[in-house]
Amino acid sequence: MNWELCYKVTTEIYQFIMGLLSAWAYFYLVRDFIKEKKTAFFTGGTYLVVMLILWYEPYYIPSFWAYLIGVTAALMVMCLMEQENFLQKIFLAWTFYAIRWLVARTTVTVGALIWKMSLFWEPGYIDEEKGYYLLVAEMVIEILSQAALFMIAIGPIVRAYHGKRQKMQVREFLLMSLPSFTCAMGYAYVKYIWESPAGLQYSELDSPVLYHGMMLLYCLSLYIPILVVIVLYQNIKEGQQEKMRKDLLAGQMEDMKRHIREVEELYREIRSLKHDMGNHVMVMQKLAGYEQEQYVESLRIQYSEVAEQIQSGNPVTDVILMERSREAREKGIEFICDFQYPTGREMDAFDLSIILNNALANAIEAVQRKDSADDDRIYAQESRPAGYIKISSSLRENVYLIEVENSYYHKIVMDREEQLPVTTKEDKAFHGFGLRNIRRVAQKYHGDIEVEAGEQVFRLSVMMQVCRE
Repeated sequence: MNWELCYKVTTEIYQFIMGLLSAWAYFYLVRDFIKEKKTAFFTGGTYLVVMLILWYEPYYIPSFWAYLIGVTAALMVMCLMEQENFLQKIFLAWTFYAIRWLVARTTVTVGALIWKMSLFWEPGYIDEEKGYYLLVAEMVIEILSQAALFMIAIGPIVRAYHGKRQKMQVREFLLMSLPSFTCAMGYAYVKYIWESPAGLQYSELDSPVLYHGMMLLYCLSLYIPILVVIVLYQNIKEGQQEKMRKDLLAGQMEDMKRHIREVEELYREIRSLKHDMGNHVMVMQKLAGYEQEQYVESLRIQYSEVAEQIQSGNPVTDVILMERSREAREKGIEFICDFQYPTGREMDAFDLSIILNNALANAIEAVQRKDSADDDRIYAQESRPAGYIKISSSLRENVYLIEVENSYYHKIVMDREEQLPVTTKEDKAFHGFGLRNIRRVAQKYHGDIEVEAGEQVFRLSVMMQVCRE
């Protein structure tokens, strides 16, 4: 058997699989940070193709620069396909570059230790056949090790990084990229030691076990700061967002107080109307014909302005619904209400006001929004259906369901983590709390929310458990 050919073919297969694993790791790292999965696919694919080209081209390129070229080419494809949040994309590419080396360096060290162990058990000369099988075994272990190490290294980063679609600021980019930069400098130093004319110039297999142990600790000491900085900064951002949520809730409490004042005013109007009813009857008795009709019509208008607000079974929700209904009509949006307060159930009117205010405010904004050429084309169509908002509720045993449905004429992007629409505001870090606050209220009542974006119809369902008082 031509063992030289076997060694060559096996090495080529090994290099291809290792490149494929790295490309998959690149894809796995960036896929949750971008809108379309195909962008992540082309990013990983570009990296694999470039690395294969560099592997087979006749001129030697140091691995430090070769992998940097591959990562940069994939970054350019990612930025061209989705031209936004460039700092975050650069951060992801830089982080992958650092982690790829740490994983590869650890894998090589593991392989070298395995080879040393095999030589320890088989001292002396090893023929080509036995050496080939030992090499295949080492390569298989290295492939499995690299796959496991990529999962162990990238998985915690993906899970720890919250708000993946939020725009990365310059300060955040500099802070979170610093550990990866330090790692890249460590990579450059190690490659200089091994590859420069003034370097050590001997094989990994000739290195003592102590060296490999130190290298493993070195790689671990470079990876830990990458993860720790990401976790700490994300915790800081979570704290800022929690403060924003509390401020938002404080504002909604002020709205609640205003609604209560409006309810009190409503009741005063009702009492005034009731008090004056006798006088009105006396006046109508003295009037006749056209004058009486005008007087009755004025009373009807006055009564409808007061009575129209009483529709849900709770004065606070009455005022909220009436206010949002009036806002929608002023903006030319049809408002359909079939909402009933769960009277006799353990439900806080303040909690329900948070749901109604946020859901209806989002719905009104969504109906009005158009942000692309396609949206302008849709809006220009005379046959386009009128914008509408429909709110309804139902109570079955202890399950209380609120549904808010509205039309929309723009693209909706869903967040893969929370399964909620991504906010359209420029500063995504400090907006988009409406649906999250609705979910927090629903979870308080052992429920949850569900969103469904169909063809020009968006539906929010809020399910809660409300027991009898």
